[in-house]
Amino acid sequence: MAEPVGFRYEIMWGGFRAGAMAITRDDATPLVETRMSIRTEGMFKSLFPFTFDAEGASRRVGPIELASEHYETRFTGRYQDQVMRTVYGPSGEARVVRDEVLAMFEPPPADDTPNPPVPPELRRGVADPLTNMALAGRRAAEAVARGESLTFRTISFDGKRAYAIDTKVIGRRRISMFDRDYDTLLLAMTLRPLAGFKSKFIKVWDGAEYEVDVDPATRLPLRIRTDSFAVTTVFNALAPCLTVAAQCMPPAEQ
Repeated sequence: MAEPVGFRYEIMWGGFRAGAMAITRDDATPLVETRMSIRTEGMFKSLFPFTFDAEGASRRVGPIELASEHYETRFTGRYQDQVMRTVYGPSGEARVVRDEVLAMFEPPPADDTPNPPVPPELRRGVADPLTNMALAGRRAAEAVARGESLTFRTISFDGKRAYAIDTKVIGRRRISMFDRDYDTLLLAMTLRPLAGFKSKFIKVWDGAEYEVDVDPATRLPLRIRTDSFAVTTVFNALAPCLTVAAQCMPPAEQ
């Protein structure tokens, strides 16, 4: 493809607009590059201010499969602005090569603790989260095209946490968003923390279920829905995105 493809999304939490997101993929280069940008907006920005930009790069290892090369994130929250970069060896072994705080805005809470370490065995045979998201779409499209049922597990390491996602490909369905109908591939996904999660978050994330409608053309999500976090949270695609994710976000609120 000559340019990135993807979508810009609204994030709805309990019926209120909570933020914006963009996801894009570019496979015109030797690497498949998947990017994601997220930020809170409105009332949620004052309560939980953050922006998050991520890039996952992978190489093709077959008609469908991908293997991670690197994963880089920049997270800006209430307390600090941080950059992390993880590289993945030929065997899938992950190694953090940069973990830098660029700015500190205020001290974190006194009861805040570091993420527990991820053991070496959970850093091998893994991929970055964005590559695994791209891989899920590719596997789903292939399974549906063949008329086959498919369940699979992917394991991600993002530099701090390791977790598995169990995916079941349900099949084709038609959804409606903003008075338009879309043909999608429906996935049911369940998250399982493996290591690196603070104890207070394990109960929140363990068993979190997601209903994901994938666009058959781009193999990226059109809609993501979960009821696992107190109230229903939905990511709805608003418009196509033909540039990298960070450049596809709406103007930042002042």
